[in-house]
Amino acid sequence: MFNSKFSSTCTICPFNCNVDRVENFGICKLPKKILVSRVQQHFFEEPMISGEDLKDGLGGSGAIFFTGCNGRCVFCQNYKISDPLFWGKKINLETSEEKFLEICLNLINEKKVHNINFVSPTPYSNLLCKFLNKYKSQIKVPIIWNSNGYEKVETLKKLDGLVDVYLPDFKYFDNQIALQYSKFINYFQFASEAVKEMYKQVGWLKLNQNNFITNGLIIRHLVLPGHTEDSKKILDWIKKEFGEKAYIALMAQYYPTYKAANFPEINRKLSKKEYAEISDYFADLDFADGLIQDLESADPMYTPEF
Repeated sequence: MFNSKFSSTCTICPFNCNVDRVENFGICKLPKKILVSRVQQHFFEEPMISGEDLKDGLGGSGAIFFTGCNGRCVFCQNYKISDPLFWGKKINLETSEEKFLEICLNLINEKKVHNINFVSPTPYSNLLCKFLNKYKSQIKVPIIWNSNGYEKVETLKKLDGLVDVYLPDFKYFDNQIALQYSKFINYFQFASEAVKEMYKQVGWLKLNQNNFITNGLIIRHLVLPGHTEDSKKILDWIKKEFGEKAYIALMAQYYPTYKAANFPEINRKLSKKEYAEISDYFADLDFADGLIQDLESADPMYTPEF
């Protein structure tokens, strides 16, 4: 089992629960140990992460989906492993450091993945920092930190030099929307500072000769139906803060699931009009490069089976 030399009270993320996660649980409801819900080759990430030309079922991104999350997004596509009401009823893989290394190396050596992709790693930050300090030299592919953006700069600083690629979903500009749909408090303030720290550590994306990412920051943004104005404010902030070299993956993959039916305004997919509006706005900002997800991506078939 992982043991940590960090503080016994948890202040990893902006919630600052100050619980020991041994006798008491905080917002994330997670103990102070690593729980893994799923390990798989992921073929539906960005092209420079998953690749496009697969041979004999090999390749893709080596996705390790951690149990739980520090967010409570009502539209979460991974709710079966993020919500304690669901994952608490399933068998989760509690790993030792040695077992976790074995998982990573199997993905690399047997499945020939292009990277190791930590999905929803934030609650495990201190434990993963300890693990990477010990074993990163044995992991010969990039480490991706795939998070919801609700991070503390103090925590991210511990990962400097250990994470190669940051892949945050920069979700909201309006803090009230963030609170309503995800229970995040002061989301924009924390996420914007987190993104700046990520950029400071790794810069913008760099590709190898095979066009796979080796390091850098890709800022994801999921566009919500009825909230294109909030998305425009996120894009405006990124352009003002970082300029044309900022690399954004604009995501249109939203579809109503989990508790979205309780919120009529988001209980639908993006309309073609909304998609065209935000795509045109993104193009008019004239970033040097970036990705816009197809509207057809809003389909449960692209969500892993948990």
